[in-house]
Amino acid sequence: MTDSSLSLLWDATRLRLLVEIERQGSVSAAARAVGIGQPSASEHVRLLEAAAGQRLVERNGRGSRLTEAGRVLALHAGQALATLAAGEEELRALAGLEAGTIHVGASTTPGVYLLPDTLGCFRRDHPNVAVEVEIASSGEILERLLAGRIQLALVGETAADDRIALDPFLSDEIVGVARPGLLRVRNGGVRPSALRDQTHLVREPRSSTRRVADRALAEAGAAFARVWELDSSEAQKRAAREGLGVAFLSRFAVAEEVERGELESFRLAGRPPIGRSLFVARLARRPLSPSERGFVATLMRCCATQDTFAAALLG
Repeated sequence: MTDSSLSLLWDATRLRLLVEIERQGSVSAAARAVGIGQPSASEHVRLLEAAAGQRLVERNGRGSRLTEAGRVLALHAGQALATLAAGEEELRALAGLEAGTIHVGASTTPGVYLLPDTLGCFRRDHPNVAVEVEIASSGEILERLLAGRIQLALVGETAADDRIALDPFLSDEIVGVARPGLLRVRNGGVRPSALRDQTHLVREPRSSTRRVADRALAEAGAAFARVWELDSSEAQKRAAREGLGVAFLSRFAVAEEVERGELESFRLAGRPPIGRSLFVARLARRPLSPSERGFVATLMRCCATQDTFAAALLG
């Protein structure tokens, strides 16, 4: 196999087919997503495997999955498709047209508490541009960005390799929250030692919020009686409202509950605020399309308003 023999086989259909096999979990489902028949899809896979000199797809009773070699090619296929889509949009912009689809991924905090308002503003300003959204943990969202499944990602503080560019768009603070009266709060602070009898309500390990909070709590010497791992920020807030424990969440996630008096927010006494940045992530080698630049500008404008609201509530 030579690089040229494989490169000669690439076309948009085969690029999309590999990406969809990874996404859909079967050749037949991938074929439907691409708009071709399964026999044609199987033939495309066979030709690619012959040129690559190794298996790209493994079949099992429940469907199909990509081999390690297949995942490598699917990663680059997704990036190539994203670049082609950006090029098409640049051409439309030159012709004075604005249309297309932006694929945005977001971790929980920006995805649930910041993105909806941004999408509303963006739709009013750019009615001919569609936006598709996926929400997951920061680590999962960055994996989807690298795979070409999404074009922009909104994530919290996270580690990323040099294939990803991270541009900060908003400063955040992670605050403790509990049912009012559960803890002794003085001047907005709680001593770390006062948490030792409490249950710590946390998200999954790949959550940026959890990683940042855990690091700050460890530096403060805070310990808890037990830890409950919950599947969402909403579950954390519900448990905290019932007096079941203490959660550490973004100020944007708890602003409304604090305003209604359902939760009391606090900082760790004697410690600096738990600050972090929220980032727009993109592939470093791929410039933003005109619509994506418009989306980022709308994001910055809308988040400035929400930042003022959260800061006023939490001091």
